[in-house]
Amino acid sequence: MSTLSSILLLILGLPWSEGSSRLTLMELNDLMAMPTRDVLQLHLRLRTNADASNMYVQWFLNHSQLPIVVQMGQEWQLNEQDLLASQEQDQDQEPEQNPDNRLNIAMVTSLTEFITKPMPTSRAGVYFNILEETVADLSPDELMQLEQSCRLQWTQHKIYNRYILTTYGIWIYDPFGRMDNGFGRLVSYAGDEGLPTLLFHDMRGYPLRVQMFKSVYARPEIDKETGLLVRVTGLDWLVAQMLQERLNFTMVLQQPDKNYFGERSANGSYNGAIGSIIRDGLDICLTGFFVKDYLVQQFMDFTVAVYDDELCIYVPKASRIPQSILPIFAVGYDIWLGFILSAFVCALIWLVLRIINLQLNIVRVHGKRLFQQALAIVVDTWVVWVRVNLSQLPESYAERMFIGSLCLVSVIFGAIFESSLATVYIHPLHYRDIVTLQDLDDSGLKVVYKYTSMADDLFFSETSALYASLNKKLSWNRNLHADVIDDVARHGGKAGVSRYLSLMLESSHYMLMRRIWIVPECPKYYTISYVMPRDAPWEDAINALLLRLLSAGIIAKWIKDQKSQVDIEMRGKMNEADADDNVVRVLTIEDLQLAFYVVLCGNLFGLLGFLLEHAWQRITKKVKATTSRESPLPNARRK
Repeated sequence: MSTLSSILLLILGLPWSEGSSRLTLMELNDLMAMPTRDVLQLHLRLRTNADASNMYVQWFLNHSQLPIVVQMGQEWQLNEQDLLASQEQDQDQEPEQNPDNRLNIAMVTSLTEFITKPMPTSRAGVYFNILEETVADLSPDELMQLEQSCRLQWTQHKIYNRYILTTYGIWIYDPFGRMDNGFGRLVSYAGDEGLPTLLFHDMRGYPLRVQMFKSVYARPEIDKETGLLVRVTGLDWLVAQMLQERLNFTMVLQQPDKNYFGERSANGSYNGAIGSIIRDGLDICLTGFFVKDYLVQQFMDFTVAVYDDELCIYVPKASRIPQSILPIFAVGYDIWLGFILSAFVCALIWLVLRIINLQLNIVRVHGKRLFQQALAIVVDTWVVWVRVNLSQLPESYAERMFIGSLCLVSVIFGAIFESSLATVYIHPLHYRDIVTLQDLDDSGLKVVYKYTSMADDLFFSETSALYASLNKKLSWNRNLHADVIDDVARHGGKAGVSRYLSLMLESSHYMLMRRIWIVPECPKYYTISYVMPRDAPWEDAINALLLRLLSAGIIAKWIKDQKSQVDIEMRGKMNEADADDNVVRVLTIEDLQLAFYVVLCGNLFGLLGFLLEHAWQRITKKVKATTSRESPLPNARRK
């Protein structure tokens, strides 16, 4: 070995020994145990029959317990142009249609073929590249060539789960190994752990491109002058910091995309975070996505579910009941109905007592017929019922005691009415709100949404006639920066779609001010996850850490902390702004409108009663006079 090669090898940190020995069967069993542990099926690709004599091929065929599919020659070999063409089409194929996707492959190649010919580029598979048996171990120059080839495949396709099997040992590519000019080193594999565990528990400061845009739990702050990202706050930022700390990578924050989640254009391309992932411009997006089909499953994967949420419909709050009729709505319809019916029932009981007393001669009423007494009893009952004094009590003590009980009941009803009136004048009442999706459909309001991901499966027309009708009322607001909630609260006339947590955390002041109302019947429930490129190398490591955070209750605690902070801030602001209105309410003449209306109506009814009584008296007198003049005539004729 030349002195120059030895020095270069020492600089790169690659172990090499001029007297390296061939691997024994026992050593091979130990080295191959972990790499093949999670392999369910292996495709063994041989160029010729001569490759079957390779010691690794013999091990796979005779000593491993793997289901093996052996492919020979033209069954799998593609010329360079065909393979490149297939790789260009991989991005447009479904995962099931791509023949090299998610396959575990062991293939015999020469060093030159490994370096120069295209290799499978799926990140999901495990690859065993078996180099032709050689008399001597790989030289430093050959190791450098292997390292450069592996670095190129990592840079372009993020391929890491590859084992280079040589006669004297196994080599792997560590993408996080530090070098003077960057990352990535070829290192000898000792067989202790699988590559996902071995490499990704410590990424040693490797830069990951992370994006977070405005959402419920992510609040980026942008410099108004430069338009650049200054910092991010919220739950998603806390999760990002925890991931960065535990996995030891460098978080390179990307500018929040103005298109947020991303929309599909007419030509089939995507913008937003989804478009960035498809174009390999993003390593992970730490803003929550609904777990659903975005029609990009061949490009994008979800992490484990981090939290959940509902899609809800919000509508303008029902209008306030006018002051002129507010006392009517101070109590419920059941109390009004009970108050009125009880009065007539009590009048009937009083009339029964009067009839019994008349039959027993306990009381005697001269000059009044029974229907006249009944009318007087109804009037007197209502006089007592509204807590007004009677001008004269009946002679019967039984009736007097009954009147006393009426007074006690009227006091109870009066207390209910008075307390309710005081309450509604301080806290005004509103008409009935929309509480069901059927009410929403009957209202005729159009439902506005900003993100297509919120509406594409919100109301399935095939589900029911109600959903079909509501689906026709959906309206897309293409301005992603429009504040639909504020528009609904200020101008009304429409409804909106939003996440429940977004309304509770970001727009709770509208609900406290009774400007918007959330329909209790929410049409959709989703789990929410972060997203990353499909089969990203760090997917397992990030999912494992997220599961640990979830099982420990840390993310749930952060969510509760954020909710509590928002509640404290909003309550404080509302108490300061509405202290005078809510605590001390000065009544004005407008609050007495109904009283004047009642007096006016009472006077009108009194006048009508006076006219009717006067007319009745005149008619009665005329009838009596006519009768008295006509009655002597029969007597005169008899004489």
